[in-house]
Amino acid sequence: MKILFITRGFPSETDPMSGNYEAVQAKAIAAKGHEVSVIAIKWKNPRRLFKYGRVNHRVVDGIHIYECYRITLSIPHLFLPKLEQKFIQWQFSKVFRRYEQERGVPDVIHAHIIRFAAPAIYLKTELNLPFVITEHWSVMYAPKTPKRIKNQTYVYQYADQVICVSDALAKSLKEKCNIDSLVINNMVSDQFFKKCKIGHHDDKIRFIGVGALRKNKRFDVLVEAFAFAHFPDNISLDIVGEGEERSLIESKIHQYHLDKQVRLLGVKTPEEVNDLLCHSDCFVLSSRLETFAIVLIEAMAKGLPVIATRSGGPETFIRKEDGILVEKENVEELANAMKYMAEHYQEYDAENIRQHCYANYSQDVIADKIIDVYKRVIINNK
Repeated sequence: MKILFITRGFPSETDPMSGNYEAVQAKAIAAKGHEVSVIAIKWKNPRRLFKYGRVNHRVVDGIHIYECYRITLSIPHLFLPKLEQKFIQWQFSKVFRRYEQERGVPDVIHAHIIRFAAPAIYLKTELNLPFVITEHWSVMYAPKTPKRIKNQTYVYQYADQVICVSDALAKSLKEKCNIDSLVINNMVSDQFFKKCKIGHHDDKIRFIGVGALRKNKRFDVLVEAFAFAHFPDNISLDIVGEGEERSLIESKIHQYHLDKQVRLLGVKTPEEVNDLLCHSDCFVLSSRLETFAIVLIEAMAKGLPVIATRSGGPETFIRKEDGILVEKENVEELANAMKYMAEHYQEYDAENIRQHCYANYSQDVIADKIIDVYKRVIINNK
């Protein structure tokens, strides 16, 4: 099959996390012997157009990537859905023609998250191409979805299949948009299954958390819980990520005099995260809301026990054998879970966690499920 992904981006040396989830999926499907290409359009305001108008083409692991910047018609407090739709599709069609000239017509379109899926309507309506969308945007699971985003949900109606990454997100889409979806969980990159747990030659216990430093991730609550636990100096916490909440988190670290125990490590590549997990003893997720939380299965792929908040996705797949679930934004409960884990993390069966993770979330397993969807929508579209 010839598959075209439409995404928010694709990882590069300068931006290693852009579209990383989609890239892992694209590579997994390509590894099954299919031809996979990616169109990644970053929608920006008009002043960026002249600098970034051209289409950049590169090849990574046999995947052809066409990426560029395009402008939006988004005007504050004004929503013109039909005009915006036509304008987006007109801009997308120029990029698609470049792809089509070099790669031909795809058998199926796979768009990721509603925010970037609108261009696929052009391919569905003009070329009658089968269209699949995977939704994994936390905004669509939030209690209140912004009106401008909710007005874009018409895109779901054009899809031959909507995929959600968790039962919680699927339920939310049903309630908000009356959309029936198929649940296919996130996949974890094969690199995280490589055994590399480092045996410590000291008495230190290392917690780790990974994610964008945004309000929703509640790393401030994690720091407060670490402080509430009153851990001795041999217990530490590494936080991987960057974002607008960094100054708040830094202030919490200073406030509780944790500078020697809590480190903010900034953005790391997947390879660097993999290495950090090898040197850690427990993964902690403190989010307020998660559609799934791929960082959890990355940690579990290393055999790490986890602590996670009941934030939507985690409670649908974390077993008692994998770790502990706590209520979101509850400092004391999170602190108590961390204290328990500091004393009992070695009692968790690392190989059991790892094997369960592989059987349910590996590239091989999830790619087969997605490919089955492609085959079905292609047959139904004939």
